[in-house]
Amino acid sequence: MDIGTGVGIIPLLLCHKTSDLTITAVEIQEELALTARENVRTNHREKEIEVHHADITEMLTQKYLISQDMVISNPPYRKQNHGRINPHPQKAMARHEITLTLKTLVKSTSKLLKPNGIFHTIYPVGRLPELMNYLPEKGLTPETLKFIHPRKTQKAKLFIMTARKCPHCDFSILPPIYL
Repeated sequence: MDIGTGVGIIPLLLCHKTSDLTITAVEIQEELALTARENVRTNHREKEIEVHHADITEMLTQKYLISQDMVISNPPYRKQNHGRINPHPQKAMARHEITLTLKTLVKSTSKLLKPNGIFHTIYPVGRLPELMNYLPEKGLTPETLKFIHPRKTQKAKLFIMTARKCPHCDFSILPPIYL
């Protein structure tokens, strides 16, 4: 499942690289969901990719609960009321946590993933401690962390994390991380 698929580029790339893949793509913005559907049709991927115009919290139904092998998300990066909000509503929703917070993303992902399922996401480096606190609360454990540097001589701006749903782990005993 791709949460916040936008125009559907990530599912299209994944289907192009991997055979026998089916992806449920979810996008809250109707215009972007329509564009994603059109991109899927144009690329003849209707059998592999199903695009839903929906809020991910509304997708938490029996059909989708504990059914996903993998969840990917390139979500809104900025917390609500942090930074300048773009005056264009579509861009504002894509960049700021207006409809999807990091905590809601992690909670939803945990409900969607099968035991041992994988979660991939990308965020600004400043959000890493927050993500590290939310993951164990929902039974997800980080597996890989890659920092993305704009240039060799500059500090990382983003990170990509892979986490796994650990069905038998009890993370409630871990203290929170403060940086």
